Amino acid sequence: MQKKHLKIFLFVLLYFSFRGTTVAQYNNEWIDYTKTYYKFSVGSNSLYRISSAILKSAGLQNVRAEEFQLWRNGKQVPVFVSNTTGLMGASDFIEFFGLMNDGKADAPLYKKPEFQLADKWSLQTDTAAYFLTVNVGVNLRMVNADNRVNSNGLIPEPYFLHTFSNNYRDQLNPGFASIVGSYVYSSSYDNGEGWTSRNIAPNSPLVEQYNNLFVSQAGPDPKIKIAGFGNVQNPRSLEVYINASKVAESKMDYFSSSSIDASFPKSNLGRAIDTIRIVNNTSIASDRMVVAKYEITYARQFNFGGQSLFEFRLPETIFGNFLEITNFANGGVAPVLYDLTNQRRYIADISVAGKFRFALPAGGQRNFVLLNASSSGIKNIATFVKKQFIDFSKTENQANYLMISHPSLSASTKGDALENYRLYRASE
Repeated sequence: MQKKHLKIFLFVLLYFSFRGTTVAQYNNEWIDYTKTYYKFSVGSNSLYRISSAILKSAGLQNVRAEEFQLWRNGKQVPVFVSNTTGLMGASDFIEFFGLMNDGKADAPLYKKPEFQLADKWSLQTDTAAYFLTVNVGVNLRMVNADNRVNSNGLIPEPYFLHTFSNNYRDQLNPGFASIVGSYVYSSSYDNGEGWTSRNIAPNSPLVEQYNNLFVSQAGPDPKIKIAGFGNVQNPRSLEVYINASKVAESKMDYFSSSSIDASFPKSNLGRAIDTIRIVNNTSIASDRMVVAKYEITYARQFNFGGQSLFEFRLPETIFGNFLEITNFANGGVAPVLYDLTNQRRYIADISVAGKFRFALPAGGQRNFVLLNASSSGIKNIATFVKKQFIDFSKTENQANYLMISHPSLSASTKGDALENYRLYRASE
């Protein structure tokens, strides 16, 4: 049995072994078995909309706007509804910031949480499942907020602390191995397993170059975080250079991981082209190691580098913030800013050419995302799959055995082999 299939089998086996004997969380606590859910898929981060026409095609035309509710990974997603109350009109829509699937849900599969070096990429699928349903009660909403830039009385923020990250997806690293004549890997999710860079040999450092960091020298010194893993039973050090200056180093001997968190002088960053070099320092020519990710947190100008989606964070303030953002791909339409922390939605002021301006109220630390709201920037949900979940905790819905298979195994000269076997097991 292949390693991946074995892992899935063991996971399901453990799930059903403990299901009847322990009180546990199975991430299905959000389900209301009396409700019908309308499932759709999201495969990339973007601004998404569900039109009134699509809702009507699913038979939801008589649902009041305030009753729609959206779920992802067991958590309710705040949505903006163009009509706040009453039935949806022909031009109304549901809007939300949709996220592809990532590796956060994989964390419980690892033997120890720290064995997962990065959680940007899922080991299972990039596609996230969303579920729309109807709930008569209080539902999470993104609420339109005033953007009064001409009367805010603040000067524009000179910079913000931005975290730039590079999450590698060059190979699926097997992680920790026992050497018993050959490399033997555990069937569990072990230390260093997951998506990483290519193997880094002593004579082949990992080199990346960037010309779009837009560093502000007005802020504090930058910080770098990096997670790596050794793939051979050898001693070594992981070294990080930025523009030829060594900014971090850590011993990472044998099959072990290293997590570096270090600051460095801001004068080292902000060239026309910034070069990051990751070195495997060892005397053994055949050695190899990998890096799962690195993150650099630094002071950045409010220049968004021509992107059409940009996430950022602002610190606590008692006065509020005035933002003047440049170089954002808006598609000719005023972009929208989502305050993900406070569930507010702002429409950019574009009265000054080349600038996207926002006046934000006082508040604690907040997470934001600026989104292209043009027809080319919005992704539309086109279809639903109607879903009625089954409550298997009820005796009448339980069975004596569980069959785990795959459609590729069903074909036979006698028809559907899996269905034939099910019928046989159910017969006298």
